[in-house]
Amino acid sequence: MSSISIEDKNTLLISENKLKLFSISGILYLLCFGLSNQGIDITWLIINNSVSMIIIFIIMYSISYLSYKIFGVNSLGMGDIKLSSYSTIWLGIELVFLSLYISFFLSAIYSLHGKITKRFKPLQQYPFAPFLAIGILCSWIIDKI
Repeated sequence: MSSISIEDKNTLLISENKLKLFSISGILYLLCFGLSNQGIDITWLIINNSVSMIIIFIIMYSISYLSYKIFGVNSLGMGDIKLSSYSTIWLGIELVFLSLYISFFLSAIYSLHGKITKRFKPLQQYPFAPFLAIGILCSWIIDKI
């Protein structure tokens, strides 16, 4: 997550290889989690999280599409959309909404600060992956507590 965040901060792009590694490690996490808990059906867990991943992808892509149509600026890059949808593999549908809430909230604070201090121009793009990483990590920790 930190590598993805740093890459997005420096280039406003996220490597496909890092996203694939993130999703594959999530599937391995689900397999280990399912095997360590006898009451969990691994197949159901993977199918449920995969369907959830598609739902989150559609929601995030819709946000990006609508913002482009309204403002003429890509508010979310495809890497951000994929990262948020792949995080569903790790978190599940309930926690991914919490993670997105945290991400958008922190991003809004950052954006407001940038506008108040006049560091940002109107509709200026900035990396969203660091906020997603914080939201994903916080949600995952909350689930484990």
